[in-house]
Amino acid sequence: MNKTQVFNVIILDKSGSMESIREAAINGFNETLNGIKKAQKKFADTQEHYVSLLTFCDCEKKYVFDKVSVAEARPLTMEDYEPCCCTPLYDAMGFTLTSMRNYVHQLPDAVVVVTIITDGLENASKEYTGLAVKKLVEALKREGWTFTYMGANQDSVEVAFNLSIRNARNFDYSAEGTMAGWAKDSSTRMNFYSRLAHFKKNAACNETMPDEERRARYTAMADEAFDEEEGKK
Repeated sequence: MNKTQVFNVIILDKSGSMESIREAAINGFNETLNGIKKAQKKFADTQEHYVSLLTFCDCEKKYVFDKVSVAEARPLTMEDYEPCCCTPLYDAMGFTLTSMRNYVHQLPDAVVVVTIITDGLENASKEYTGLAVKKLVEALKREGWTFTYMGANQDSVEVAFNLSIRNARNFDYSAEGTMAGWAKDSSTRMNFYSRLAHFKKNAACNETMPDEERRARYTAMADEAFDEEEGKK
């Protein structure tokens, strides 16, 4: 069986307003990373997991690590993540998604799972517009990518809708709310990984399935995993 290469991409706002939930953001990412490591062990026969973490503010877009094997990915530290200045959300998304697309485009079986976490609205992009990012997201969804938008201090559903992102959830602007948001994202990911493993083990769904159909199934599985998590009480 050819394994699916799963690229876990996290785009994390580090604008100044994130300072009050800085520690929770770090701890939440680290819990998510632990979940991906567990998934690699559990689904090793069907999946190979990689992790990219980009933090962004108006000063810089910085990869803490990029496309590294999950076994090599390390916990985020206070030194890695120092919030400051404004929120160039569109630039962060455009930069990260374009770079990843160029990398995975030629891979025979890859899926990219993107989560965007921000506590505020776009206010500082110079290279990408909202429309450009929306068109990019729409193209990537057709290639089997999945997206989740997590926001505080905003209507995340509306913001995500304007970027053609279906899956969106708000989180409370507090340490507890931030951790709860990360926990939901981790649970959604594990649900998707489980669905992917089941799909891969079905002989009828492997080499005989056209690439376009397989990618559409990946997107559908991710949406189903999100809906199931949102349906929990």
